[in-house]
Amino acid sequence: MKYQWWETSKVLFSANINGDGREMNRLRESQLREDGILRRRASVSVFAPMAIAFTVFLSGCGAVSTQDPADADVDSGGGLPQEIIDAGEIVLATGQNTVPTHFIEDGELVGFNVDIATALGKRLGVDIKLVQVPFDSVLAGVQAGRFDTALYNVSRNDERQDVVDFVDYANSGSVVVTRRDETQGITTDPLSLCGHSVGLTSGLYEFQILDKEVSPQCEDGGKNPIDLQTYDSDSDVRQALLSGRIDGFVDGLTATPYLVSENEDTLELVGKLPIAADPLGMPFAKDRTQLVEAFQTAWNDVYTSGEYEELADRWELEALVPESEDFFVINGGEGV
Repeated sequence: MKYQWWETSKVLFSANINGDGREMNRLRESQLREDGILRRRASVSVFAPMAIAFTVFLSGCGAVSTQDPADADVDSGGGLPQEIIDAGEIVLATGQNTVPTHFIEDGELVGFNVDIATALGKRLGVDIKLVQVPFDSVLAGVQAGRFDTALYNVSRNDERQDVVDFVDYANSGSVVVTRRDETQGITTDPLSLCGHSVGLTSGLYEFQILDKEVSPQCEDGGKNPIDLQTYDSDSDVRQALLSGRIDGFVDGLTATPYLVSENEDTLELVGKLPIAADPLGMPFAKDRTQLVEAFQTAWNDVYTSGEYEELADRWELEALVPESEDFFVINGGEGV
């Protein structure tokens, strides 16, 4: 049974929110391996399995190939640069600890990002090799040419756009969760959080918005401010909610809906908070205009074919789906 999105409040907060890579460490595989978990697999083939196992053991990095190179139409090239066509592959950085976008299950890298990479590779006519790396090495690696691009739930913002180019590909944002059937008046209106104890993972940008933007409005309206409680991990936040120490928690749109869908007996997804958020984007080195434009075209095709929505639905990520094919712009519409 899928979660249902509630209608969002019309209360809007204008905030300049910069992504901070908070998706990196959330929702590790072990936190979701409970009885009855629904497992969804992507079809991937292992690239150099013995080397991968050795690399993962030593450095946490590994690589998988999204398709058999023999199936790739490398002659078409999808508008790719000649060096990519000659290589026959695109090296794409991702992670392995974020459910449901990229995580290890039964020794395989699976998730929404893996499925999307496969779909993009088909459009581009080359194999896409997924390389598993730490989040903080992604942008530097793209700049240095170690990776051609990345699918790592990276938010596009002005600071990052100064050093790499982006193609926007998914919505982002924050959702609020309560105990099942115990919303206690909490809705998607941020002001409904006034007077409630709300949990967050340490370092999230939502803390600044709720603390600096929303709580003062609570007090201006004669209500108590939000009692914000920070925790070291998502599992700590969830345990605090289930034990009754907090009334709800706020977390990222990318992973939280999936968590709730796998724990519907205890958790309730109230909905998305109307707080401004930067879109998720694929980063590219500044001198790779042809590659950027080729991916923009591929994203449009995946979207208009209906495959994007199909894959998002498979992983309980419907809220990430853009409103139209016009979403897939370069550098927020500024171009390269």
